[in-house]
Amino acid sequence: MIHFQHIASTYNEYYETLYSYALHMGFDEQTAMDAIHDVFYKLCTHHSSLSEINNLKFYLIRSLKNRLIDIKRNDRESAVPVSSQDEIQKTLPFQLQVTVEDKLIMKEDAEEICRKVEAVLSRLTDHQREIVYMRYIKEQSYEEIAEIMQISIASCRNLISKSLTKLKESSLPVSY
Repeated sequence: MIHFQHIASTYNEYYETLYSYALHMGFDEQTAMDAIHDVFYKLCTHHSSLSEINNLKFYLIRSLKNRLIDIKRNDRESAVPVSSQDEIQKTLPFQLQVTVEDKLIMKEDAEEICRKVEAVLSRLTDHQREIVYMRYIKEQSYEEIAEIMQISIASCRNLISKSLTKLKESSLPVSY
């Protein structure tokens, strides 16, 4: 039973990536779902090879692409004589149009990042936030910032340094 739990968790982990990839390959939603299910069915029936897979994400994407090529070939066979795998692969469009799901995920990610940045920046004083904004967002020189804030260049550098130190101390863990 552990094997099927592992496959189920793998499915949950990679489903969105695989689905998005299939849509970008130009396949409709139903064909994408069918191909993904075919890939995981194959994993279930050939479970002994699962432990031999070094890079699971690569394996799943490659398996999905091969399955999609097979589907495309089968569709063509009913209309046109058999094409080689290379010919079929060359005719598969890869669309980089952002899907609705991609937009929602990006929006959620952007909102989460904004909340985290705001939380970190809220720990700075008004002057520290202003100087970080001018230096790193507006990319102004120390001399320009000093003139705008009516402080010396040395004070400007000192305030930047203190701001960065405070940001580093309160920084969020980076996840990739």
